[in-house]
Amino acid sequence: MVTIKELAESTGVSRGTVDRVLHDRGRVSPEVRELVLKRAKELGYQPNRAGKILAARKQPHRIGVVLPSEGNPFFHDVIRGMECADREYSELGFSMEIKEIRGFDKDRHISAINSLKADGADAIVAATIDSDDVISVLESTGLPFSAVNSDLSSSSRLCYVGPDYYGKGALHAGLLAITAGRKRGGILILKGSKDMKGHDEIIRGFRDTLSKRGIEAGIIAEFETGDDDDKARMIVQRELSFHPEIDTLFVSTAGLMGAVDGIDGRDMLVFTSDDVPSTRELIRTGDVQWTVCQEPYRQGYESIRRMQDFLIDGRVPDSLITENIVRIKENLLA
Repeated sequence: MVTIKELAESTGVSRGTVDRVLHDRGRVSPEVRELVLKRAKELGYQPNRAGKILAARKQPHRIGVVLPSEGNPFFHDVIRGMECADREYSELGFSMEIKEIRGFDKDRHISAINSLKADGADAIVAATIDSDDVISVLESTGLPFSAVNSDLSSSSRLCYVGPDYYGKGALHAGLLAITAGRKRGGILILKGSKDMKGHDEIIRGFRDTLSKRGIEAGIIAEFETGDDDDKARMIVQRELSFHPEIDTLFVSTAGLMGAVDGIDGRDMLVFTSDDVPSTRELIRTGDVQWTVCQEPYRQGYESIRRMQDFLIDGRVPDSLITENIVRIKENLLA
């Protein structure tokens, strides 16, 4: 079994520094933290979990969460999963604080992260903007952090819990090829934000697979909605007036209700992401042909559980890729 002494020798830092990293005590530079955690994972470091659980009862831990969930019903199930994990570990002294944000304004996300740090968070789980500024703020807190729902381009994040967005986009394109043939008048794509890593990856997977499948379209236009229904409605109305040949609408994140309103009864092929009540109703009425879901409850539960376990025993958690699930009228959830 690998010991803290062996970890210290293999990384060239003191045993005290290794202990502070593994037990999240005291200040350690992000570079040293990353080095120690990476080496611990490589060597298969296994702490004394029973002892750590006893210690956790004496030292409460607070997990801070950042979600762009305000006005976005997808995150309802993510939050339910997080709350379940929070309840299961409450006897060990764990608590959770969620900062809900509307949209993808960088300053709002940074403010939420700083607020969680000021409120005494011991760790952060975030579905946040994949930008240098936001990642720098996360790293500068000195807190362990992980990504949920949309990944972050940071070697310092502990893990990612969420879907394979590129594969999700590829799945949408494959379904389009099977159900609607290779020739489309035009495809209008709506996404939440270019600053969310997952939102960009789903479109990249979709476009790449369109090319591989040989799907032709007179126009393939792509716009950001900020996951806002009103903005989605406005974009759809505008683009259909400019390009009446568009016959396919892909709403890759939120904003579906507004987008469908913008169609105003035209005969179009519409598909989207996620399984929320409004989407299910639009599939039942035939306004939307399919959706690809991504296990939001599991994302919420596993993201918090992994961080709780890390705070207990210092074991670096593995990432978890949730399943992409196709729903059509015949297999909708109740």
